[in-house]
Amino acid sequence: MYISKLRIKNYRCFRDVEIEFNEGLNVIIGENNTGKTAIMKALQYVFNHYNTNAPTIDDFNKTIEIGPIPPEITITLTLRSSKNDKIEDKALVASWLTKLETPWEATLTYKYFLPETNIKEYEEEINKISPTSDEKVKESWAILEKYLPKYVSRIYGGNIESKNRVESEYLSKFHCEMLDALRDVESKMFTGKNTLLKQVLNYIKDYKFKKDKSEQGKEELNKVQKEFKKHADKLVENMINRLDNSNILELAEKTGAAVGGIPVWAGKLEEGDVLSALKLMIRNKTGIEVPVVNNGMGYNNLIYISLLLSKFEMITSSDFGENAKIFPILLIEEPEAHLHPALQYNFLRYLKEQIDNQGISRQIFITTHSTHITAAVGLDPIICMNRNEQDEIFPAYPGKVFSDSEEDQKSKKYVERYLDATKSTMLFAKSVLFGEGIAEQILLPVLAEYMNLNFDKNHVSIVRVDGSTFKHFIKIFGAGVEEERKKFALHKRVACIVDTDPARKKRGQKSKWESCWPFEIDLEPQLYKYRKISSVVCNLLSATLHCDNVKVFYNESGKGKTLEYDIAFENAESPLIYDSVPNSEINWPSLCNWSEEDKRKSQKAASYYLYVKDKKGEVAFDLAYKLKENLKAPTKESFKIPDYIKRAFKWVCYVDEAEED
Repeated sequence: MYISKLRIKNYRCFRDVEIEFNEGLNVIIGENNTGKTAIMKALQYVFNHYNTNAPTIDDFNKTIEIGPIPPEITITLTLRSSKNDKIEDKALVASWLTKLETPWEATLTYKYFLPETNIKEYEEEINKISPTSDEKVKESWAILEKYLPKYVSRIYGGNIESKNRVESEYLSKFHCEMLDALRDVESKMFTGKNTLLKQVLNYIKDYKFKKDKSEQGKEELNKVQKEFKKHADKLVENMINRLDNSNILELAEKTGAAVGGIPVWAGKLEEGDVLSALKLMIRNKTGIEVPVVNNGMGYNNLIYISLLLSKFEMITSSDFGENAKIFPILLIEEPEAHLHPALQYNFLRYLKEQIDNQGISRQIFITTHSTHITAAVGLDPIICMNRNEQDEIFPAYPGKVFSDSEEDQKSKKYVERYLDATKSTMLFAKSVLFGEGIAEQILLPVLAEYMNLNFDKNHVSIVRVDGSTFKHFIKIFGAGVEEERKKFALHKRVACIVDTDPARKKRGQKSKWESCWPFEIDLEPQLYKYRKISSVVCNLLSATLHCDNVKVFYNESGKGKTLEYDIAFENAESPLIYDSVPNSEINWPSLCNWSEEDKRKSQKAASYYLYVKDKKGEVAFDLAYKLKENLKAPTKESFKIPDYIKRAFKWVCYVDEAEED
């Protein structure tokens, strides 16, 4: 059994959204203000109902219209059966079932609403507001806030029409633990007096004997308990003997208190008393011990989470009998808080392994902004909360865009390997710019500054891929996938900047396509077949044909080759490029039918390309430095950006094409 769906209506940033969850681990990512915390809070309203504060006026979705019908907040959870079901799972949710056939489904609905008895009075007040009032919206919200103390919350099981209220006895079998981002864990685990630490200590005390259900195990447990009592009684007796009662007895006799009996000392030392006296210490490699409050915050968070996981194991054990929990849920908000990248990666790997082996919580929900965490879990657990151009928030599931076909599974494996290496920044960005090489990665952000655009401010992620691997990555964004799987895709603007890479091959023999200059195209048609644009461009254009958010940008002038060539072509006289580039003797441009100006520019561009082709990274770094310095100079050198690059920048930065450069 697992939580398969969550539908939220009229709560915070959600007008009406449905989110699908995975069995086991769920990692929720997205930009700020896309509802990640609201999802965690919604789960708590259902499973921590009695320990969660009621919604406030600010928790109502601000896009709803406040009218005569009082607004409600509704949170609906769907529980679905799975192959790992336990015997007691279906029995627990039997009265909440909404689908009987396998996989069966059960529903829990949290409603926050104004009771029927107060609706008429509320409606009358709302209707008093003048429909022409400039303050109508503000007055409506003020009336809603006035009636909020009369709102009630209820949790129903099964079809909502039946209004079948869930009994707390059954709901208590679920245990939901929240670990938020701003946490002070030291105070919760410093000594055995703290509830969590004491619970865990009690559970692990004599654990090796408790788990041994044989007669020998019971005898051993009884033996150590008697041994403790014997030593405890001696300690109490020793302390009593050290007490001098003479002064108290004398005062008791003088005051007449002794008439009622002589005061004496008695008592016993319980195991829990000793546990309360214990302190959690950290022993370093030298053997020195320090209190946990003096330990690093990140490590203390890991220790605290370890205690929580131990608690989960404890509360689900048979030792608790009928009080045992059946379905523990762990919610972790931003585990990267206080953890350095390596710890984030290892921690999430551990959680994933444990939950895959059903070793801890039945389901874990994590919100994060950390690329290291998404890198640790792969694509399947990731749920990405997106905001579209209409400002609506909706979930995307990058792992689900891939079908079971061999080609799609190959793409999925490739992308997961890549994300593991690059820490998956593309999943968090507002838009993505794919480029073919290191030169693109280095130069594109600087070139954007020449258009007064800033990729960081616009949340643009630049991702370097090889020409043949574009096809794998664009699937995450809905290009080149089956139509029914596009609903799972990330709806972000994506620009693929691709080299034109013209090529030719000899006629009449089994020859391969070889790179050529753009000015060589169609010069010798009797000897060569020509290709004006590369197969990469052709394939990408085909894959993105019916995908509005993914666009391909390449030099369509018929005079392009690579990014370096195209930049040099547009800036044939720029000292920023040609200050140390030798002029190569290339005669072919003179034979083509281009204008004399374009022939001259292509000659220069070809010289530059030959100069950089074996040291692209080094030259790109040098050019990027010069371009940045030029921006700061009192008198700037002019520098032109190829048109297709401009269009790509405008696309990912959401700049209207009609705007001036």
